[in-house]
Amino acid sequence: MRFAMSLACSFTLYYQFVDTYTRKPPKLVDSLMCKLISGAALVALTMATPTFAADLAVKAAGPVVPVLFSWTGCYAGGHVGAVVSEDRTTSRLGNSENFSSAGFVGGGQAGCDYQFAHSWVAGIEARAAWSSLNNSHAASVSTTARLGYSFADRWLIFARGGGAWTREKIDDAFINAAGIAVDPSAKATRTGWTVGAGAEWAFASHWSATLEYNFYDFGNAGTLLRDGATTVTIFSLKDTIHAATAGVNYRF
Repeated sequence: MRFAMSLACSFTLYYQFVDTYTRKPPKLVDSLMCKLISGAALVALTMATPTFAADLAVKAAGPVVPVLFSWTGCYAGGHVGAVVSEDRTTSRLGNSENFSSAGFVGGGQAGCDYQFAHSWVAGIEARAAWSSLNNSHAASVSTTARLGYSFADRWLIFARGGGAWTREKIDDAFINAAGIAVDPSAKATRTGWTVGAGAEWAFASHWSATLEYNFYDFGNAGTLLRDGATTVTIFSLKDTIHAATAGVNYRF
């Protein structure tokens, strides 16, 4: 395009030179100048057309598609909620006693997720919690695998399952035959399993909120309670826990 314009300008200057010094340019010069200038303009227009078309193509580009949130990565956070235990002891004589209670639970969690097949999410999570239950579940720990489905951008529903452990204190206060108050007790670490389900919402680029329910079952086990010379044999202690919690995670 610049070459064509330069050529046109050169012949224009030549025409002015002839006009200045002869005042009567030959008709051949007039004809030649008109043809050259017209040709130069045509070449310039032809070379400019692709550029103009390219500009239109850029302006006609479609809207930018937003990037969907990805659940792939690791996280750490905390949770609080309510917990209910269903505990029942049975002695060798068949006598049973209910130690069920309700209280507050709070703790922390950490894990990693991997999103695959567009909307499915698989992960693993470890959590530890402390509660105010009357039967003194001082601490509980669980390690679970979870599988979720992202049904909408930044929303995830999931189910989980795995192993669980709890440290609890068991006691059985009573007045013996001699009229003396005794409180035989024991501490035990119980092993069990847990399942649960919930939903998670990524409300910011690195933050998400969870709402979930988890069930824990620590089975039936016997134990021996002691208070000095007094002993009580527990033939079976059934221990289950229901927990509903809300939490917040920071995602790396």
